[in-house]
Amino acid sequence: MNVSTEPAITIEALPAAYGDALLLTCPVADGSWRLLMDMGPDETWPLLQKRLASLPTDSQGRRHIDLAIISHIDHDHIGAARLLFADSALGLSFGDVWFNARRHLQAAARGVAEGEALATILGAPERSLPWNGAFGGGRVATAGQGGFVELPSAPGYPKLTLLSPTPARLARLASVWDKELARLQQRESNTQEQFQRGITFPDLETLAALTTTKDQALPNGSSIAILLEHRGASVLLAADAFPNVLASALRAVAKHRNQHAPLAIDAFKLSHHGSRGNLVLDLLKAVRANYYIVSTDNSRFGHPHDETLARVILHGGEQPTLCFNHATEYNLRWADPQLQEHYRYATLFPQDAEQGAVLILPAHL
Repeated sequence: MNVSTEPAITIEALPAAYGDALLLTCPVADGSWRLLMDMGPDETWPLLQKRLASLPTDSQGRRHIDLAIISHIDHDHIGAARLLFADSALGLSFGDVWFNARRHLQAAARGVAEGEALATILGAPERSLPWNGAFGGGRVATAGQGGFVELPSAPGYPKLTLLSPTPARLARLASVWDKELARLQQRESNTQEQFQRGITFPDLETLAALTTTKDQALPNGSSIAILLEHRGASVLLAADAFPNVLASALRAVAKHRNQHAPLAIDAFKLSHHGSRGNLVLDLLKAVRANYYIVSTDNSRFGHPHDETLARVILHGGEQPTLCFNHATEYNLRWADPQLQEHYRYATLFPQDAEQGAVLILPAHL
């Protein structure tokens, strides 16, 4: 397979503080296809608003997003959504919006009227928005553990494969939905772990081998995670999805395509901002990327954990590249030339603090 100089997928990991706000652009025959994956916490809205305002307009002055995904209800992914959908000045239109609300958590809708609007749930002014159109208005979910959904796409357009969540993970969120919404209104706790400031090479093997508790947070388990492929390029957008759900789905995709595991892709946006509970060795046995994207400014929860990045460096491929959307002191530790030479990995940092990380994946012909 030959690599073209033509871009297939441009990934912008916008500087969303401790959250996710990812804008992906794919060239298509009639222009550009765009995906907005999460919107970050509300305090990052001005930067996201500025980026969206720079999108080209059509003849009617509209800026179009083909698909917007709100992966789950944590503030660092959904916080700015109400501001986005309330901003009429941007003139945004949407082809589809994926978001699992309370009505989607269980097979039988409970607790929310069927006519409730998406914008209302997000706290924005009443507005008619497409909602889970690719799923007939129903929940965005796979059939179960080890399942995946390949969405139909028009020739020449991006292919999307849903990897998470499972119906069981959505159902578990149902029991604490009101509690999680209340927590969302109060924003995230400011609890922060103490960082380990120093890294020396012998420590990476020890870090990677540590046994760490897997993520158990119910909202994270409900995360929408997808594999996006276009013109031979590919990116895994994992939101905060659980590693066992992703690993089993990725193995199933590889088997379905008659490919050996690990499934080879170009880029992997690490789940839960590089939390050690979301990147375990079993997941790295199911997928292998050239680029691993870390979306956080380290201001909450000690992300990314050193154990995670040690696992990526040692088990994530022959010469993986760590891509950071914030050039913080903590993230810049991984740019140590001696460390990179010894372990054969590279780093990529933003050239512009307001732009975040930009990764252009070329087409594979």
